[in-house]
Amino acid sequence: MLKLGLYGKYNGVLYEITIDMDNNVKIMTDEINNIDHTFVDSYNSGVYSKIVNRSELTECVNITYFGMVDGERVQILQEKEGEFQISTGSMIVGDNLNLPRIDRETWLGWVPKRKVKLIEEKELIDPQFL
Repeated sequence: MLKLGLYGKYNGVLYEITIDMDNNVKIMTDEINNIDHTFVDSYNSGVYSKIVNRSELTECVNITYFGMVDGERVQILQEKEGEFQISTGSMIVGDNLNLPRIDRETWLGWVPKRKVKLIEEKELIDPQFL
C-alpha cells in the first residue's frame, strides 16, 4: 500500500504522524512488532498510537504521489487491488482520460495500475513545525 501523508522516525522506526486537536503529535502504526506497552489502540481498530515530543522525531517527510496516465499528470488518492484512484482539476485532462466529473472542478475515477507511471514526492519536514 502507498504511504501517503506525514511520516517520521521514532527510536529508529518509521511511523505515520498525525496532529490531534490539542496540537499533540501522535505516531501511529498497525504493526504490532513496532509497539510497546506505551502505545494504545483507542478505538479497538488495530491501529496503535502514542503521543510523542516533536524533539523525539527524526527524518520527517510529507509523502505525496502523482501519476502520469496517457501523458497526463494526475493526483493519486488511494489504491486498491490492481487500481489507483486518480483525480484532476483540469477539464481537459478529465475529458482526455474519460474520468467522471464529480463536482464543478473535480474529475475522479479508478484506473488500472498498469496504466499509471507512479511518481513519489517527499518533502522534508522539520518536526518542530508539525
